[in-house]
Amino acid sequence: MNPEHQIIAKSYRSGLIIKCGLLFTIGLILTAVILYLSAQQPLGPSYQQSFARLAHLKHEMLVKSITIYSILSLLIISGIIFITVIYSHRVVGPLIGLKRVTRAMAAGDLTMAAHLREKDAIITIADAINELRDSCRAKILSISRETAEIEKLLDSKPEDLSAALTKKALIIQELCSKTERE
Repeated sequence: MNPEHQIIAKSYRSGLIIKCGLLFTIGLILTAVILYLSAQQPLGPSYQQSFARLAHLKHEMLVKSITIYSILSLLIISGIIFITVIYSHRVVGPLIGLKRVTRAMAAGDLTMAAHLREKDAIITIADAINELRDSCRAKILSISRETAEIEKLLDSKPEDLSAALTKKALIIQELCSKTERE
């Protein structure tokens, strides 16, 4: 995919997947370590005592496994939810800010800029909105300057007026046609 057409960077998605995968892997390693350490018990001096201890250990390991898996699953799920909330905040929060900026632009306020944090996922959209704002502002300023010059010409001598107004009308028409093409 062309990077210019990409709204959310690939690194954003892969970062989320990697962090969730690391969290899951850490949980598995912790589970293995806890089970290993809990199984380090002497079996007994005789065969019968060892067999009885193994039967008890089997039940004990099942209970410990269920407890450990339950606790670690809750921790992993909580961690994944936390990571997901943080990552979604990097998308939704900026969208709310961009909505505010575009509504201000639609109302005619071209002074407001889209400012996002470096880690926000849709920074390319903010850059495009800022370019749009700058372009609109430049075109409006050009038309304002031409209008001011026309007003000055209207105060000048009548014989100079016709040629100057024709020239200014062509300039304004060119500015408008550029706007229509873009």
